[in-house]
Order: sequence, then structure tokens, then C-alpha cells
Amino acid sequence: MTKVLFTVVFAACSFSVIANEMYRAPSSGDSGTYYIVNSEKGSDGILTVLSSRIGKDNAYTDFTKLNVNCASMQYFELGGSSEDGAKKSPSKKLKDWSNAKWTSLVPGSSKSDLVRYVCNKHK
Repeated sequence: MTKVLFTVVFAACSFSVIANEMYRAPSSGDSGTYYIVNSEKGSDGILTVLSSRIGKDNAYTDFTKLNVNCASMQYFELGGSSEDGAKKSPSKKLKDWSNAKWTSLVPGSSKSDLVRYVCNKHK
């Protein structure tokens, strides 16, 4: 009984760091786990999304902030950062990627999954 209780408590604690909404699970080709940290719809219909990718064995977390145009199914990367360990949200300022441009989706890519996920959610 004690062993079962310890296992349940340990499992609950190990997932508390990763409380964001998962949109793409690890696969044989990509061991990262992808989450939506937050998303909001602007008055112009453009979504602003903060996403994260937690690397294999929770070694690091990459954050990306982007705008998503669901009408055209394109995205525009605004900035990003990388931090050690599994993080629920960024602890430092994102680096500005102001040289980015509107980008079309590449089928099967993580950004394609992200755009489709948030656009379906915000219908």
C-alpha cells in the first residue's frame, strides 16, 4: 500500500511542472513534448500564442511566441528563448525575432500542429 501511494504521489509531483496544454506528444522522430503556455485572440482575429517544447528527459525547454492567422493558416514568429530543465513558463525575457515573416505551414511540422491546434480551439 505504501509503495502504491508513493508511486502515485511521485507521479503527481513529476507532472506538476508540466501543467500546460499538450498539443503534440513525443514520437520516434522527435522526443520533445509540445505545449501551449497561453493564447489570446486579438481584435483583428490574429492569435498570439506562447508555446513550449520540453526536450528529452526534461533537459531543456524552448519557448516560442508567435502570431497565428487562422484565415490564411500562416504564422509569424515574434521571439523565443531556451532554458535548462522543464519549465512551465519562461523565467527570462524572450529574444526578439523581428526579422521573421509570415510563414506557410509545412505538413507534419510542429508549427503546423500548433497552428491547427490553436485555430481549432479558437473557432
